Amino acid sequence: MRRIVITGATSFIGLHLLHEWLKEECEIFAVVRKNCQKLHLLPQDEKLHTIALNMEEYDQLPDYIEKADDFYHLAWEGTRGSARNDIDLQQHNYVCTLKAFHAAKQLGCSFFLGSGSQAEYGKMSESIHEESPCHPLTEYGKQKLRICQELQTLAKENSIRFIWTRIFSLYGVGDSPQTLVSSCIEKMSKNEAIFLTECSQIWDFLYVSDAVQAMKQFALMPCASGVYNLASGDIRPLREYICEMKEILSSSSELNFGAVPYSPEGVVNLVPDIHKLLQTGWKPQTSFRDGIMKICHQSAIS
Repeated sequence: MRRIVITGATSFIGLHLLHEWLKEECEIFAVVRKNCQKLHLLPQDEKLHTIALNMEEYDQLPDYIEKADDFYHLAWEGTRGSARNDIDLQQHNYVCTLKAFHAAKQLGCSFFLGSGSQAEYGKMSESIHEESPCHPLTEYGKQKLRICQELQTLAKENSIRFIWTRIFSLYGVGDSPQTLVSSCIEKMSKNEAIFLTECSQIWDFLYVSDAVQAMKQFALMPCASGVYNLASGDIRPLREYICEMKEILSSSSELNFGAVPYSPEGVVNLVPDIHKLLQTGWKPQTSFRDGIMKICHQSAIS
């Protein structure tokens, strides 16, 4: 039976990945922080085992798991707001990710997937492909890039297939209420006015179930090691996405485009090239419209 380790198991992506893998005959080790407040979100399944360790304790994983095949490292602290430029915190993430990789090596894993970010590329206006030069603007992006480059070397030296998914903009059921999609749905469902930037930037949204399906396929198929952009390919102005949400919800919310100034960085476009990802045989199954409808349906029955 396949044995899978997932750190950050109660995160937005982690929970969806757990449910995706539980469809298979496998044994899953869900690694969560000590005193985790989200344990109730984990499904009850005899194939699922919970291990409570803080990130700096990942070197202890071999004390809890005899061996494993696949290792998904999704845990990372300080992914939003000012924490993205907290140097000590982001360097701590780097060190803990190294510990996760060495634990995977000790467990005998032949596959390691790390969760990267489009923040590694920095500000770009043209199409972004995996070989695009990276100029991260935040400490978060810098440390993600640093650990990606180091793990590529370590994985090759240790004959571990290494996948680094540079994630663009995910959305879906269970996402943080602070995200643009979640907050807009909340306000639109109440017909409240929404204050926005001009929303002229080019964007790409990927439904979370499609993202974790790709992550699962990476383990199951002999895809080449390396960096893969994880996005939908549905590239258009952000304003179009906002207006589509309003239409789907039949909302009378007033959309005040331009009421909020852009950050000092200015307009940041996300134009991911996903040809490398598509060559694996994966393709997105959920349109933006269908994704929004799934979220609304889940909210209605919750």
